Amino acid sequence: MSKRPAVPSPRTPPPETAAAAWKRLLTAQQKIVLRNEPLARRGSVKALHDLRVALRRIRTLCATFHDLSPTALTQLERSAAKVGDRMGNARDLDVWIELLKSLMRANGSADLSPREQRAIIQTLQEERTRQAALALDCASFQRTKTLIDKLANQRRYRTTSASRDAFAARRMLQIRALIEKRYRQVGSFSEKPAHDLRRAGRRMRYLTEFFANGFGAPTAEAGKWIIRAQAALGGVHDCDNALKFTRDLPEGRARTDVRRALQKRRREELKKFKTAWRRYAAKRLQKAWQIELKAAAGK
Repeated sequence: MSKRPAVPSPRTPPPETAAAAWKRLLTAQQKIVLRNEPLARRGSVKALHDLRVALRRIRTLCATFHDLSPTALTQLERSAAKVGDRMGNARDLDVWIELLKSLMRANGSADLSPREQRAIIQTLQEERTRQAALALDCASFQRTKTLIDKLANQRRYRTTSASRDAFAARRMLQIRALIEKRYRQVGSFSEKPAHDLRRAGRRMRYLTEFFANGFGAPTAEAGKWIIRAQAALGGVHDCDNALKFTRDLPEGRARTDVRRALQKRRREELKKFKTAWRRYAAKRLQKAWQIELKAAAGK
């Protein structure tokens, strides 16, 4: 009986290098920036949001892979941060517009005709689009795009024996410690401490979204709960911004109703955060996660 020919075993592809991961992830975010830029210029709220998120993700990648090209990645991170700050004016107007719409639904503009109300919203939307265009036309944004393109096409980076997952684990350990510190400082969840904790959580959110598939169950579990906690703090932050804007609105029942609704929503979002945080901060999960990250980081 003739023997069957041996079937060659499939070769396991080599693990992705840190430089290859950096370029792949940076290029993906670059595509998001370029795809959303023209839509953001035409006034799309979603496109501007997606563009800002892509820039934040790029900053996370710069911090994670910093040692591959320290000077260039620091320059890109700082430039992207400046652009994000410039886009904040348009974001503030988005909050204003939504707040005024809420006020109008609460009959807080009874002395204005529907046509006048639409005209006010349209004027604000036009100004918001103008502010977005100013941010997109600023020198920092042009420089950021140039730096992204240069780094995405750069062929050689600093040689390192550290793997992609080692870079990611080291950064996760840093942000994990930052989240713990910010939580100890949050106190009664007043505006600034809650916002600082949210920003730290957002960094971990991006890290787990980028790299969790290279780790085990503890990283996936911690990532799931920090994403939920960070999203809830985002709701708290939006309520805080809207409440600040209501201070400039005319006194009256509608203003009171809007503020009461915002305060109720803030309490609900804070409750969601506390529920997610308890799961994230569970001692068993944190211990297993720390062991996993330290092993991957080579510590």
